[in-house]
Formats: sequence, C-alpha cells, structure tokens
Amino acid sequence: MSALPLDARLLRELRATAVHLLAGDFAEALGVTRNEIAAALARLRGAGFDIEDKPGHGCRLLASPDRLIADDVHARIGESALVREVLTFEETSSTNDVAARLGREGHPGGLLVFAEHQTAGRGRFGRRWDSSSHAGLWFSLLLRPQFPLQFWPRLTTWAGVCVAAAVERATGLRTQMKWPNDILFAGKKVAGILTECASDAARGMFAVVGIGLNVNHDAMPADIAHRAASLREITGRMLDRSALAAEIVGELSARLPAVEAHFPGILAEASRRSSILGNWIRLESADTSFEGHAESLDAEGNLLLRLADGSLRTMTAGEVSSQAPSSAPRAD
Repeated sequence: MSALPLDARLLRELRATAVHLLAGDFAEALGVTRNEIAAALARLRGAGFDIEDKPGHGCRLLASPDRLIADDVHARIGESALVREVLTFEETSSTNDVAARLGREGHPGGLLVFAEHQTAGRGRFGRRWDSSSHAGLWFSLLLRPQFPLQFWPRLTTWAGVCVAAAVERATGLRTQMKWPNDILFAGKKVAGILTECASDAARGMFAVVGIGLNVNHDAMPADIAHRAASLREITGRMLDRSALAAEIVGELSARLPAVEAHFPGILAEASRRSSILGNWIRLESADTSFEGHAESLDAEGNLLLRLADGSLRTMTAGEVSSQAPSSAPRAD
C-alpha cells in the first residue's frame, strides 16, 4: 500500500491525466470510496487548487496555488526511500531548527520541513539568510544515514551537486559551486547549504541538511544584490517552486547511495562546477585567514590549498571571501 497520504495520491492522479475523470474512476484507482474522494477533493479546493467539476464528465485539475502545501510537494516527489513525511509551515524560525528538534525527539528520519518564511534563517557561521516570504525554497531534510559516520561530512558536497544539477535541468542555467556550500550563477549566489549533525538518546546520530534557494524574488534586498540573485531575475520567469523542490529531492534521492559507494563521481562533478579551483583565493577559517592556490578537492571533499610558501594545506571548512590579484604566485 502507498505511503503517500490520500490527498497527495489524488493530486498525482489529477496531474497524470488531461481529461475529466469521475469520482468513481479515482476511487477505483486509489482503492478508496467515492465519499473519501469527495472529501479529498473538497480539501484540495479549500487549499486553493482549481479543480473543475464538469457534470457527467468528472473532475480535472486546472491550476495549483503558488503555495508550498505538504500534500502537493509529497505528490510531486512520489514514492521515495528518502522522504516519508513532508511538513510545511507558513512561518518558523528556521527549518533546520525544526528538523533538529524533531530529530532530538526521536523522529526516524526521512522528513522534509519547508517554510514559506523564516524569521531566523541562517547560513554557515551563524550568518543571517534572507528568507523572503513566498518567494524562495527554504527547507531541511532530516536524515539518519545508514552508512558509516566517517562519510557524513560528504553530505554537503552531495547536496551541493544535487541542487546545482536540479536547478540546471529546471532552468537551463549553467550553475557553479563555490566550496564548500554555495551555488552560483555568473558569480552571484542563488542557493546555500547548511549541514548540521546531532544525536538523540534513543536512535543516535542524525543529520539535517538545510537548503535555501532564491527562486521567485523580483529583486534581491539592496544590501546583498551585488552578490546574490534569484532564478526569476536571471531567467525572467516565475518558476513552480513545488516542482523545483521535487526536482531537487529527486536528485538527492537518486544520488544518496553514491555518498558511500561512488563518491569520486560526486567529487568529479563538484570539481567541474567549482568556481574557485585553479584560482588564487583568500579563505577565512575561524579566526585565521589563508591565501593560496585552490588546487583540488581531496577524497572527502575538503579543499587542498597551496600556500605561498609551497606547503599544501587541507581545509575542512572556511569562507572564500575574496580573490587576490591575478599576479599572485601560482603553483606549478
């Protein structure tokens, strides 16, 4: 039996056909009663779905609301080993905080948490993330990976490659990745990733992968417009946020096994997309800054930085804040 809620299953059926279908057709296809179908149709209409009811012919979906609705997102994702539950909030402090709280309370994982607006959205190092209401995708995935803990630091690279590939497929844009967690287009940030790990007493360790994506902003706030952009600004068109979310989750699901089994393939794609490899950069880590030539990613996705004295330093975290003049020394 399907793990999807009835409303999500009905939405999948509605989207799968371009013709009108009777309530009895839906009931038979989904293995429920006509009364249950009638109740589900009423709930969907109440949520803003435009469902035409033509006497003698049945129902047809005409349009979906520009809102993140749990059943709609789940319907678009479909059956997934990665996602078993979807939650949506009109507003919350941070989707990472919600997912982490549920993880500490013993949630088994496979949970997606979306918010239309975050009051305390954040990026790495506690930086504020602008979470404009009903314009972007702000969501977190609660995971309890079955592979060894030593591979968990790979999750940020995995998520970055998946987001970049999904955005590229949905928009036609050639995206880049700025190590360790930003997705860029033409040098401007369109998405960021924040991975956090914690534990609960009963089930042990869990990971929360937070993704923020600027989608339908007509313009970015003035204080960040020089370094950030939305997909709408770049493409000139509005995007279906729920469909884009499902595209990203599909990539995440398809590539999760590769985190343990085929990580070199993920690394190769991250390297191809890198905006910093081959460049002389300045990197800030904790209270220290380094300048050097960004040579490559190591087997775990860490950055190998060749310093001016010729030594090679492995960077596990940091912020690439600027690029030094092109006359800076280079590694041979």
